[in-house]
Amino acid sequence: MNTVQDILAFINTYDAFIITTHTGPDADGIGAEIMLYHILRSLKKHVRIINADPVPQRFSFLDPDGVIECWNNSRHFHLPEQGGMMIVDTSDEFNLGCMLDEALPHAQGVFLIDHHEQSPFTHLDGYIDISAASTTQILVDLTQAAGLSVSKEIAIPAYAGLIYDTGSFIYSKTSAKTFETALLLVRAGAVPHEIYRNLFESNSLSVLMLQKRVMASLDIQGQGTVAIQVMTKADLEETGAAYEDAENFINIPLQIKEIEVSILIKQNKEGFVRCSLRSKGKVNVSLLAQQFGGGGHKMAAGFKSNMGLEETRTKVLQKVLTALGMA
Repeated sequence: MNTVQDILAFINTYDAFIITTHTGPDADGIGAEIMLYHILRSLKKHVRIINADPVPQRFSFLDPDGVIECWNNSRHFHLPEQGGMMIVDTSDEFNLGCMLDEALPHAQGVFLIDHHEQSPFTHLDGYIDISAASTTQILVDLTQAAGLSVSKEIAIPAYAGLIYDTGSFIYSKTSAKTFETALLLVRAGAVPHEIYRNLFESNSLSVLMLQKRVMASLDIQGQGTVAIQVMTKADLEETGAAYEDAENFINIPLQIKEIEVSILIKQNKEGFVRCSLRSKGKVNVSLLAQQFGGGGHKMAAGFKSNMGLEETRTKVLQKVLTALGMA
């Protein structure tokens, strides 16, 4: 099993790096990228952050200097062969979008850093700590192991990733280590109420209208234990909201005592379908998502679907009901 020292060994192998994360990057993925960028720069490395997708507007405060780029083959094709690639906040290479085919094969070496359950499909080496509350928590450990101080420019993205992936310290992976890390970050300059406001209280009115439409699709199954919501391409077009604006809608049904599993099936503006799953613990949704080529945590997972909305809904519901002993 790899350790934080193995991350440092990989870093010491190359002079230049590309950092990337999963498609539809979130606060933990972006926060981890920004942290790793500053760590590598402090270690005198050449580094670029290049993703398949642009930074969602709601997370733009994490990249105040605008260092995150979108992959452009004509501009970036020569970069991977110059050094190593570091992938954060995803446990395999199959959720990297265009980076999978256009960048990954040409890198001199590749290393994963993540806190999700290990994907059975990946062929890549890396450091995965499933006990960590967020990928940014792992990178706080890396910062200290490298003998670097946790500066304010590291503390802000680290804290953002930590509260985002713990649901503001309520999810099951929240531990004493989580709070110890949070204390360190606040002392280093992270301001909790400012970061919370940027993450959760800066939405546009279009997000509220999208939530209204998606909630109207709510269906309860499994004798009141399973909630399903669906977001369509039309919902996005008619409200003017962005695809990532729906990310937290899946948590709303879990406020109900009887609901054990929440399912959110989302279609983007291009018509592609993705399914997100949340559980209170009776169902390991990571194992379920892996059956569809996805993954995640025991209580939070997802996958991309090559099926339509209705077929995805039918097949996922069947798997969840079977897991609950109702089918």
